[in-house]
Amino acid sequence: MNFSQAMEYIKSFSRPGRPVTDLSRIKGLMDRLGNPQDDLSFVHVAGTNGKGSVVEFCSGALIESGYRTGQFTSPFIDCYNDRIRINGENISEEKVAELCERVKEAASGNEYSQFEITLAIAILYYREESCDIVCLETGVGGRLDATNIIKNPVVSILTSISFDHVQVLGNTLSAIAAQKAGIIKPGCPAVLSIGNEPEVVNTVKRAALSVGSSLTIPEAPQIISESVYGSEFEYGGCRYKINMPGEHQILNAVTAIEAVSAVRRRGFNVPDSALRKSFEKARIGARTEVIKGKPDIIIDGGHNVGGINALVKTLELLKRNRLIAVCGMVNTKDYLHSASLLSKIFDEVICVDDFAENCVKAEELAKGFNCKVLTMNYRDGFEYGRKKALLNGGTLVVCGSLYLASAVRKLSAIC
Repeated sequence: MNFSQAMEYIKSFSRPGRPVTDLSRIKGLMDRLGNPQDDLSFVHVAGTNGKGSVVEFCSGALIESGYRTGQFTSPFIDCYNDRIRINGENISEEKVAELCERVKEAASGNEYSQFEITLAIAILYYREESCDIVCLETGVGGRLDATNIIKNPVVSILTSISFDHVQVLGNTLSAIAAQKAGIIKPGCPAVLSIGNEPEVVNTVKRAALSVGSSLTIPEAPQIISESVYGSEFEYGGCRYKINMPGEHQILNAVTAIEAVSAVRRRGFNVPDSALRKSFEKARIGARTEVIKGKPDIIIDGGHNVGGINALVKTLELLKRNRLIAVCGMVNTKDYLHSASLLSKIFDEVICVDDFAENCVKAEELAKGFNCKVLTMNYRDGFEYGRKKALLNGGTLVVCGSLYLASAVRKLSAIC
C-alpha cells in the first residue's frame, strides 16, 4: 500500500461512521492491534474551543523539556499528516501507508469512522516511535469519543465548553459538558478552563467527584497587554508572554499552566523556562493566524458561536482598521447566528462557497449579514478581498470554517 492507496482507504469510511453507544467498536480494533495505547502516557484534551491551542502549549513545554512528545489534533489544516506529529514533525507519507496497511488488516467491516482509523494509525505510530507522552485531542465529545479508549491519562483537560455538535452531544450546556467530562478517569487529575458557564462548571465538578478525580479550575489571570500580535499576562505571581492573539488564548495558556503543574506532579520534569518557551513559540495555523504583509491577513477557522465570539473580541483590538472579511461556513453550524455576530465588526463581507462539499451557498450565508455583502466562490472572493483591503489600507480576515481556512492557505504561499 502506498500513500495514495492509504488515503483512498481512509476516505472509503464516512466521517462520523455508524453511530455508537459505547466504545466497543474502537476497543475491538485496538485489541486486534495489540492495544498499543496501553503502552503510552497521555495528556487528554476535550472541549468545544481551545483544544488545539492547549495541546500546542502543553506539548511545546514537554518538547522543550526533552520529552519525545506525540501530538494528535483534528482536523488537519494543510495536509492529512499534520494531525499526527512527534515533536512538531508530521508523520511521513511512507509511515502512514505502512501503518494503514496494518490497521486495514485489523479492521472488520465498514462501520468505522475516518477518525477511528486515523487514531489507530496515530497510536501505532506513537508506540513504534517510543513517545514518552502524547498530547491527545478528542474529536467530538468525550465519553463516546474514540480517544477515550485510553485508561489512565496523566491529566484530563477540559477547555471552553459551548454549543456545538448538539445533534450528537445534546442541546443543553449541561448535557454537552457531561459528554466532555467523560474523559475524566478515576484517580487521575483534571483541569477545567476558567470562564465556563456555571452549569458547565457544576456538571464537571460532579463528574470529577463521582470518580475521585481532583479538579483544578484556574484563577483569573491579570492581563498586562493585548494586541493581535500577542499578549502578556501575570498568573501565580509570574509573568508570561504568548504570541497567539486574543483573550481566549490567555485563558488557554492559563489552562496549560495548571495542566503542566499536574504533569509535574505525575513525575515529569517540566521547568517553567520550558513553558515560557512554548508560549512564545506556539503558532497554530488558522487559529487567529496573523500573516503580516500587504495587506495584513488574519485567518481563523472558528466555526461555532463560541469561536466566532472569540474572533470578534480579538478583532476589536483592530477597530481603527478597516476590516474586510472573506467568510464561508458549512451547513452543520449555526451560520445565520454566526453571521449576525460577525456583522458587528466588519465593514464589508465577501460570502464565499465552493470550498467544501457541505458549505453553505454564498447567497444563503449572505442573508445573515446586515453590513455590505458580496457573494463569490472562495478563490475569487479571496483575491477580491485582498485587493480591497490593500486599496483601503485595511486588514483582510478569512473566517467561518476550518475548511475555508485550509483552502485559502493552499491558494498561495502566504502562510
